[in-house]
Amino acid sequence: MKRPDHDTTTLPRAYIGPFNRLTSFRDWKIDHTSAVRKPIRLAALFSHPIQYFAPLFRTLAARADVDLTVYYCSRQGVDEYQDSEFGTNVKWDIPLLEGYRHRFLPNWRHNLPVGGFLSLINPSIVSELRKERYDAILIHGYSHLTDWLAFLAAKAVSTAILLHGESHLLDVRRPVIRISKEVLLLSLMKWIDAGLYIGSRNQEFYKHYGLPERRLHFTPYTVDNAYFQAKAIELSGQRQTLRLGLGVPDDRPIILFVGKLIPKKQPLQLLRAFSQVRRKYECALVFVGDGVLRSKIEQAVFSEAIPDVHITGFQNQLEIPKAYSAGDLLVLPSAWGETWGLVINEAMNFGLPVITSNKVGCAGDLICEGENGYTAPWNDLSALVNSLEVLVSDASLRHAFGQRSLEIIKGWSIERTADGIVQAAAGNGALHGK
Repeated sequence: MKRPDHDTTTLPRAYIGPFNRLTSFRDWKIDHTSAVRKPIRLAALFSHPIQYFAPLFRTLAARADVDLTVYYCSRQGVDEYQDSEFGTNVKWDIPLLEGYRHRFLPNWRHNLPVGGFLSLINPSIVSELRKERYDAILIHGYSHLTDWLAFLAAKAVSTAILLHGESHLLDVRRPVIRISKEVLLLSLMKWIDAGLYIGSRNQEFYKHYGLPERRLHFTPYTVDNAYFQAKAIELSGQRQTLRLGLGVPDDRPIILFVGKLIPKKQPLQLLRAFSQVRRKYECALVFVGDGVLRSKIEQAVFSEAIPDVHITGFQNQLEIPKAYSAGDLLVLPSAWGETWGLVINEAMNFGLPVITSNKVGCAGDLICEGENGYTAPWNDLSALVNSLEVLVSDASLRHAFGQRSLEIIKGWSIERTADGIVQAAAGNGALHGK
């Protein structure tokens, strides 16, 4: 009788082996080194579906070594909502829920947008963790009540806690807030099994609050590089048309600002710098976004007669690549609260030079000074002007910087982020049999 040709690890308890002899598994030699481990059962808790994380979840879900379930506390983003900072209703135009298992937790504050600590109260996360007994849970941040319910529930059922956040130490806090945060986070870090740091500034944050090096795992903050680079190739032949759509009919360099027009991002600082640069060089400034400062920008452009300034208004995810394809460099001059700045990742995938302030979280990781961009002090207008003038005045330098951006961003891939998450879970007792 022919020996079975399927994998021996899936055989029934007994089969009729060679020579019509009843053979049990004890008689069948199994190569245990090639046996497939049981996947890590990983939960993830997020406030709401976020456009930047959907590709990561799909990547994790596609892995054989991970069994992923994502819990959401709100449907914001999938359902239309009022974004007070953009000043408009927002519903993302890309799939946020496809390709991975997810569940929405009932929120006691369902009528509130995601915001303060009590805007998300989802007690069912406790019963979910008690029932499912996951190997590990990735919790994104600690700023909502539901996060703390998950911390407590995970500790109670011995589920490893992987803390994922964006915080850094660059912003100056009032003494009462700083001291309160010290007490709170020094206590929280004692519960954390692994800190998933997104970059060097975030790593410093974890260390400052007492998480030892052995419990830190690098999970770089990334965007879908493959998608954006494919869009760059697709749109490359439409560059002149796209530029014309932004109001720039010729080849003068386009300086891009992509984001909300709100005080912390300092679009007015960029406008002031541009007005000085524009007196010496032919160039254009395009604000891709909307927000409370739009009227002030328009008023300043009119009253000071600043030429070649354009505001697109809010652009959804499918439109953003067109702006990057039309632009020549990206500037993010934020003064505070810019924990990372994923628009920098996006722009680099389009081969753009980048300029940031020293308050932008990604600056220490993605900006190689004088190679792909510059970092200017957040309150130093002349430094920003100087950086702009260097790049606006030299097309060959912009090209060289853009190529360097492409080289750097290769190391910041979603696959590398997924690897870091899995290694953190495995290293904290989440492997089958531990």
